[in-house]
Amino acid sequence: MEQPEPAEDWPEHPLSEADAADLLEEVDEAIGVWVMDHDEGVRSVSLPADAPADAVIDIIIETTDGFEMYSYTGGRWMDYGTQAKDDEEAPSMAGTLASYRLLTGETDLDLS
Repeated sequence: MEQPEPAEDWPEHPLSEADAADLLEEVDEAIGVWVMDHDEGVRSVSLPADAPADAVIDIIIETTDGFEMYSYTGGRWMDYGTQAKDDEEAPSMAGTLASYRLLTGETDLDLS
């Protein structure tokens, strides 16, 4: 995984689930949007007081070619890079996505 960098053209606040779902239409070649449901302990230290009740702070956008990973950290969105689906040396995303839920769209991974 790459060192995270500030995500360009992302808002300066956490996304609501509706805003996260909109990424399916906004990101080229997106087929699915995955989100992590954090417990209240994580949410209480990660989210600003004015965050939406359904705020999303970890997102993976699945595209036809890979997985784009983002996290809301320290008051801004960070880009953790993209893992290509055809990268045979990278760990399987199935293990990572077991901690996420598919918010919208679909996946071409076999998660069984």
